[in-house]
Amino acid sequence: MTFGTKLKKLRIEKGLSQAALEAISGVNCKLLSKYENERIVPSADTLRKIAEALQISSDYLIFNNAPKDGISTLRDLELFEKFKEVEGMSVENRNMIKNIIDALLIKSKVESVIKPSDQEEPWESRMQNTLDRLRARTKGYSEEEILAVVNRAVEEVRSDDQTQH
Repeated sequence: MTFGTKLKKLRIEKGLSQAALEAISGVNCKLLSKYENERIVPSADTLRKIAEALQISSDYLIFNNAPKDGISTLRDLELFEKFKEVEGMSVENRNMIKNIIDALLIKSKVESVIKPSDQEEPWESRMQNTLDRLRARTKGYSEEEILAVVNRAVEEVRSDDQTQH
């Protein structure tokens, strides 16, 4: 998708006329029309103003594979470098890493719900007790049935996260 097409599509998605986008961004309405019709290309400063007004990454407007919120929101540069390394791995290894990340995200969400106070037993002990109770309740179920439920829960968490972003 071209810059102009993306710009027009995003402007319409946000329910903005060119005049409304001009009021928010400070970029002249006539210029916005020329950008949308692919007659001219904006300067870097103008691109930044438009992206900020539309609350998206300027990378999204320029590149075809950039997310709307942009890579720039990732503040941990070490983590960013590791993700770049992971992209070069096999599909199998990337999927394994995604599953590990999903498990940690679920752990973090559960932990935030059952945060221990200073006087309660530590998180690890409470999690172990919870797992022991769950194991006791799953007697009679096969490991495959239990894994199917866990996998379904992970998929639902993923889909909830995707619909919230």
